[in-house]
Amino acid sequence: MSNLIVSRFGGDAAANPDNVKKAAEIILSNPDRRFVIISAPGANDESLGITDMLYLCYSNYVEHRDFEGVLMGISYRFKEIVSGLGIEFDVDAEIDAVRKSLVSGVNLDYIASRGEFIMSRIFAKFIGWEFVDTADMIFFDKDGKPDKEKTFNAASNKLKFLDNAIIPSFYGTDANGKIKTCVRGDCDTSGALIACAVKADLFEKWSESTKIFSADPNVIPNAEIVRHITYGEAIELNYIGINIVKDEVSMLLNEAKIPMKIESIFGSDGDEMFITHELPENVSRSPVVCITGHNNFNFINIHKIGLNKNYSFEDKLFAIFAKHSIAARHYFTGIHRLSICLKNPRFDLKKNEILNDIKQTVNPLSVTVTKDLSLIAVVGDGIMKVKGILDKIVVALSNADIELRVIDYGADEFNIILGVYDKDYAKAVKVLYENIIVK
Repeated sequence: MSNLIVSRFGGDAAANPDNVKKAAEIILSNPDRRFVIISAPGANDESLGITDMLYLCYSNYVEHRDFEGVLMGISYRFKEIVSGLGIEFDVDAEIDAVRKSLVSGVNLDYIASRGEFIMSRIFAKFIGWEFVDTADMIFFDKDGKPDKEKTFNAASNKLKFLDNAIIPSFYGTDANGKIKTCVRGDCDTSGALIACAVKADLFEKWSESTKIFSADPNVIPNAEIVRHITYGEAIELNYIGINIVKDEVSMLLNEAKIPMKIESIFGSDGDEMFITHELPENVSRSPVVCITGHNNFNFINIHKIGLNKNYSFEDKLFAIFAKHSIAARHYFTGIHRLSICLKNPRFDLKKNEILNDIKQTVNPLSVTVTKDLSLIAVVGDGIMKVKGILDKIVVALSNADIELRVIDYGADEFNIILGVYDKDYAKAVKVLYENIIVK
């Protein structure tokens, strides 16, 4: 019995004719790849990506600057691709349509979406597949979020009788019937929505990079490459700055229990990585998927009796940070003490103002600042179920003469957050890697 695969190719796969041919070869090598989502051509050595050029074109038009030169550049990129593929495609007609749309006053999202629209039609012509417009399948509600029920119904009805189709990424239709784009860099959402709509057996993301290291590679150059993680772990990795797939995409696919494979069109066999609802029984891997972190944090430590009884305290405190446009990265609290972790260059500039606001607003017994701290995240699905994991961490750091300033783990059991001084960061990552991951 065959599987149904939905594949998503990024801007690198459409950047030039050779890459388009490589992507086409991949698609046609497996008949299970039935629905393919295509991005606009990405940047090359000579020019910006097409989407950036379209944004520039729109900006120049509304600000009465030269936009025709930008349109000519866009036309040149598409003609170069069409020529290299050896197909007949009227690029001039497409560029003229963009020009007329600008003059007619369409919204920015419409113009920005034309890169995907044109490239998908070129790709469909090249491999002989049907083109289906995303605008007829992906819908957003009045708040700009995907309308899943409407999208799933529309996409299912559009695609259920098709053997295969090429579909643009990046945009859909809003609640008012106008073209709306996704957030930049969030083209995976289009693919995930289509995968859920057709109840795919696998969602593929063909990307530039597929590597997650089991520890900060700047500290452990030979750290193992992780090839299988769960969606819960992917969300935690995003939080600590390892961006493999957007949280919204992970949640969509996790709810539908559709596995995801990430692979590079320039890679080789065995370079792919998988993200699944849970780890399959045949996957042997450390319970800890990654140990990494960031430096140069400040901790504001607040001492006030009866914090647990003061219901408005936290609202007042976070309003201060919002006033100064500073985000709190972590938040540690007890009965009488609370620490806020900040990493923002503005804090050094606004430090005295912030501390004075805290003193005047919440009237604490004391406020102190601890500087030069690093936060290390130990991430893994269910690591708190591993017997003795906290003992191993504390003992390993203590034996290495590393002072542990913070230890915190979430109720979802996906991570343990550790705080050490910046001077001990690299040493701490090495010690943890050797004691937790290396066997």
